[in-house]
Amino acid sequence: MARFSLDGYRKHWPRVGGVLAMALGGVTALASGRMSKPQTLSAVNFGALLVHQYEEYQDPGWFPGQFNHGLFHSDSPRNYPLNTNGALCVNAAFGYPYYIAPVLFPKVRWLGLSPVLFGMAQAVGHGIIFPRLAGDKYSPGFLASALLHVPIGLTYIRAVQADRLSVSPGPILSCTTRTARMRSPQRRWATTTPRPLRPLPGRPDRRWPARLSPAHLRPPLPPSSS
Repeated sequence: MARFSLDGYRKHWPRVGGVLAMALGGVTALASGRMSKPQTLSAVNFGALLVHQYEEYQDPGWFPGQFNHGLFHSDSPRNYPLNTNGALCVNAAFGYPYYIAPVLFPKVRWLGLSPVLFGMAQAVGHGIIFPRLAGDKYSPGFLASALLHVPIGLTYIRAVQADRLSVSPGPILSCTTRTARMRSPQRRWATTTPRPLRPLPGRPDRRWPARLSPAHLRPPLPPSSS
């Protein structure tokens, strides 16, 4: 049985990432019912990164040469400034945790928003900037960015906005109203039951209490002695 070796992984890590992308798609489909929508989209965005890296370094795979020769005009475009060690560190050692973090911590929104925006920016970089600087018609990684990172990123942003709007303000408004009533000086008057008015002696007036009839203003008659 073949043992794991760093040299072998350094050479074949884009292929390993492609297999990992297929496994990640299956696991995400099975666990989607127990994950929030932003969390599911973060997992799918990580799979899009693996596909993007496979396109850059494997099929068609000539992004390192374009990066070294076309952008930096290197005299050694096969291994400078981007070499196999640098590509492995940037894409696997740093890239994987960067995209896995929002899956593990979905409530920290900036962890998910950062790789989403970075993936969408990859479409601009590989579609416009890199080809123009290198003098090429195409830069490997553009298809994965345009077809995966961009729609996933837009859906993630809409999902985060929907989550914020779905938070009911009822408890907050209730607590605020209760606090305002407790601080209001009119609260004791609003909760005090008014005392009933004593009826005045004399003839009742149908227009009471708008006006007083002369009968209400007369002094009461003394009780008759019989």
